[in-house]
Amino acid sequence: MPDRHQFYRNEICGRTFIGTVCADGPYLKMLENRAYDHRVPLGSALEISKPVGRHYYAICKDNQPRIVLPMFDDEEINVVSREFGIPITGRLQALSFTESPAWKALKRWVKRHPDIARACSHTESYVPGWHSLDSNPQVQDIHID
Repeated sequence: MPDRHQFYRNEICGRTFIGTVCADGPYLKMLENRAYDHRVPLGSALEISKPVGRHYYAICKDNQPRIVLPMFDDEEINVVSREFGIPITGRLQALSFTESPAWKALKRWVKRHPDIARACSHTESYVPGWHSLDSNPQVQDIHID
């Protein structure tokens, strides 16, 4: 049975990344070994970082929680960044979640599941107005499977 909270899915570097709506808004989850997952809130507090001599991380600006991206090269990191609108620390081109394919998918999801969106919109989110169809009128309802 499909997860009704899932709005986006993409396979990158052998890992499955999922956009999902939780009780406090949209999140990015990375599935590992198809059993255990890690998640971080999408939006203004999220960035991709690579400390010197370490792996890439998708990390909230308060340094928690995070998703470790150990086997990812620069191009694969760029794909994660573009698909979910996550800026990469130290790069001039700052991306925004509201400019990403995942955002467009979330807007379509809100139209299909307004009751779930409303129920998950009562707490503070790093993506203000995500649950409102009027928050980005330029986004058109296109269907991508």
